[in-house]
Amino acid sequence: MFKKIIFLIIIIAGFNISLKAQEDSTLTNSRTRFRKAIKEKLMEKLNIDDATANKVIKLSNEQKKQVAEYTKEKRQTIKYIEDNPDADNIMSKINGLLDLDDKINKSRKDFIEELKTILTPKQIAQSIIFQKNLRKLFLKEKDR
Repeated sequence: MFKKIIFLIIIIAGFNISLKAQEDSTLTNSRTRFRKAIKEKLMEKLNIDDATANKVIKLSNEQKKQVAEYTKEKRQTIKYIEDNPDADNIMSKINGLLDLDDKINKSRKDFIEELKTILTPKQIAQSIIFQKNLRKLFLKEKDR
């Protein structure tokens, strides 16, 4: 009887592990297909080749990562201000918020400057519209 219970536990554990592995690979495959679809759509909308699309996506990802870091720091500073409005260093924290806003704007400007080296002004405009529409699509899907 004891051997049957252990055997059953091993079977269930093995089945559970194989399901988790399948879920992970399905998620990875979905992300890969999603990135590929976005890249193809970008290439179509901007009329660019694969190498240029890779450069645009790389620059975009780097810029988004930088803005995300600044935004995280901004949220932390706002939280500090909310929790400590009477702190001695409150003005330095408020000035820090303004500096973070400047850094975010500079990051966006630098991104556009980098795009100028690989895209035409028309393609840059189309890329901005593409990203805006992509964000709208995500928000609609998220609300569903």
